[in-house]
This record gives sequence, structure tokens and C-alpha cells, in this order.
Amino acid sequence: MSAFLDQFEAGYNRLTRFLAGLVAASIGSFAVLIPADLALRALGWGNLPWLYEGIEYALYMGVFLGAPWVLLEGGHVRVNVVDNALPPAIAARLDWLMNAVGVVLCSALCYYGIRSTITDYVDEAMPDKLLAIADWWMMAVFSLACIMLVIAFLLRMRRLHYPDEAAAPDHEAGF
Repeated sequence: MSAFLDQFEAGYNRLTRFLAGLVAASIGSFAVLIPADLALRALGWGNLPWLYEGIEYALYMGVFLGAPWVLLEGGHVRVNVVDNALPPAIAARLDWLMNAVGVVLCSALCYYGIRSTITDYVDEAMPDKLLAIADWWMMAVFSLACIMLVIAFLLRMRRLHYPDEAAAPDHEAGF
């Protein structure tokens, strides 16, 4: 079973790195497309009317799909004052408990996200925008991200339960 979980974790880590790369590429594209749009306007050659709504969608999806990678990297905001003041064994238990709380919260958010996805699909809800992507697609991204966060929290709990040198808690990450 451990070999399967090790393979699953390795594949999951590759998936989160891939999604983080897509998010980074989308943010990098903003740095090219916004000046291009401004240049087109200044030259009187038109504009990219969909651009700002596209950026809005990309940022929404990027925040949610990038969150599992940030969590696994330990790059999320955390308060280490309490963690550093506690003995290592108690700090590890507290970290495990906080990850368990994360599993519960993200599971609840996933449940409501899936319900909203289904409702928006049935209702054929569409935003009032030029670049209109059905609301259920955005809720599906949210639900997928919540599932991925549940997995990320569970993997963090597993690493805390079966520690090794590579999975030791990183007290340098966060604030």
C-alpha cells in the first residue's frame, strides 16, 4: 500500500507543478497582452475587448488551481510563533490537527461547490459579460480545487505520520 501511495503522491506532485506552471504562464501572458492591447488602442488599430474579462477568469482559476501546489510547497501563510515555541512532538501534532481541520473545511467547500456546479448547470446560468463562460465551469474549477486541497492536506498528514528527512516540517516557510 505504501508503494501505491508513494506513486500517487509523486504523480499528484507532478500534476500540481504542471498546474502551477500553467498559472505562471497565464500571469506572464498578462504582461504581454495588456501592453499589446494598449498599443493597439494607441495606434487606433482596435483593441482586445475580451482581455480584461479573460484575465479575471484566469486569475480566478489560477488562485484555486495553484493553491494545492502552494500548500504542498509550504508557501502558504502560516503563523510559526506558536509552532516554534512548542516542543517538536507537540508542534507536529498541532500541524497534523490543523491539516485535519483543512480536510474538513475543504471537504465542506467541495460539497457546496459541487451542489452549485450542478445547480448552475441545470439552470444554465451565464454571467452578463462579453466573454461569457458558463457559471458551472467556474464552480467546477472551484470544486476540483477543493478536492485537490483535500488530497494535499491528507498528503501532508501522511508525511507527518511517516516522517523522513525530505518531509520534515518546514519552519522557514510562511510568516
